[in-house]
Amino acid sequence: MSEQRISGLSAAILAGGQARRMGHINKALVTVGGVPVIDRLIARLAPLCEELIVIAADPEPYAARGLTVYPDIEPGNGALGGLHTALTRASGDKVFVCACDMPFISPPLIHHLNASLGARDAAVPRDGYGLQPLHAIYARRITPLIPPFIARRALRMDGFIAALDAVILPPSDVAAYAAEAEIFFNVNTPADLEQARLKAREAPQSPQDEPARAPR
Repeated sequence: MSEQRISGLSAAILAGGQARRMGHINKALVTVGGVPVIDRLIARLAPLCEELIVIAADPEPYAARGLTVYPDIEPGNGALGGLHTALTRASGDKVFVCACDMPFISPPLIHHLNASLGARDAAVPRDGYGLQPLHAIYARRITPLIPPFIARRALRMDGFIAALDAVILPPSDVAAYAAEAEIFFNVNTPADLEQARLKAREAPQSPQDEPARAPR
């Protein structure tokens, strides 16, 4: 199932953060399992989606990988601003959104999110820590709902999702897709990077991480 392309799905990788806790390095380029995280993401997303884009200020690290890069429409608005840019620039009717520092995203869970979306505004997983809005699918038609939140500086993703007609997948549903590692793990600090590398060594080798070109 994980290799079947999903009709009408774009995917957007948000890479606009400043990575202060990582010393301002580009987290998309750090290696996990011997592979830059951005390449792990491309390998997992390219077979699923009809379009793969990156939201980032600097296009140079991604151009050689065949990715189209868009800067934030209004910089400085965090993940919600990245979501706004992703939904504005994507061409698909629905957009899977993730962060550039998430080495263990799950193609099977993305398929399940897509199957759960239906006519709803978004499909968002929840685990024991709460909502996971950066491993979620959003209908592109909700784009006009975001600017009012940005205008009043209501930038929390969970607050925005609460205003949507969203289907929330419960932890019991999400757990079935967590075979490899912690799906929602992201690399915020050097300690996180070392932990991610340990997780990658402990996980079975996955053909998903073979190099892949982004769809054009």
